[in-house]
This record gives sequence, C-alpha cells and structure tokens, in this order.
Amino acid sequence: MTANAAVSATVAASPADVWHLISEPSRAVSWWPHAERAEDVQGGRFTMVVRSSRGVPVRTDWRVAASRRDVRQRWEQDLAGTPFAAVLRSSAIEIRLEPDGDGCLITVVVERELENRGLVARWLGRRASRRHAGDALARLSRSANASA
Repeated sequence: MTANAAVSATVAASPADVWHLISEPSRAVSWWPHAERAEDVQGGRFTMVVRSSRGVPVRTDWRVAASRRDVRQRWEQDLAGTPFAAVLRSSAIEIRLEPDGDGCLITVVVERELENRGLVARWLGRRASRRHAGDALARLSRSANASA
C-alpha cells in the first residue's frame, strides 16, 4: 500500500545553487521538516535526527540511492531493525531539479510503501507524505531563493 506525494515549485536559484543545498545531508537541516542534525555522514550513508510531533528526537538512517549533479538526489531509508519497519516496507525522498528559464523547477517526492494496515492508515500515510513533501519544498524554496 503506497503513500506517495510529489510537489513542485519554481525558484529564482539555478539548479547548481539548489544542488548545493541538497547534495550534502548536513545541509538538509536547513530545509527538511523537523530536521535537527545529520550525523555519521560517510560513504553515502547518514543518520538524520528529526524532532517528532511530541518533541522527542528520533534517529532515522538513510543512504544515497541515486545522485546526479544538478539533476537528482534520492535517499532511501534503512528500515531493517528499526521501529519504522513495523509500519513501513520502504521509504524514500527524491529531489528533482530542472532548469526553468533563469531559475529551477524543484520537485520533492516522498515515497512510502506501508505495511498493510487498512484504509485509515493509508489515508493518514498519504496525508503525512503530502505534508512532508510540501513542507520540505517550502523550506527548500526559501533557502534556494535566499542563495540566488
């Protein structure tokens, strides 16, 4: 059962300027919702510490699954052995960049494959994916426009 979302916006910054923000996990704290810090960034793997809605820090482990300079960055979450594995089969974040006039079209994609938990879980999962994608795009757009 999927809970995917994709949102897009055009910013004044170039794809290279936006790439600077998305290519290093440590810079994601400026645009990923609730991100506090990236840790253990090495070899295409990292841990993102995010603050939950209850105010608790939560560690999420990620790996770079695809990366093409100024075009695409994809991170996939390592779920095995984590509490997330009980509700998610897979989880990924992808940022796509396309030149758009003097600026850049940014598309933020959140992909989540849910464990089969019924229609309510599916609805809540899609809503959460849309919220995360939208919040990430808004924050990334502000950061990109500030650097333009």
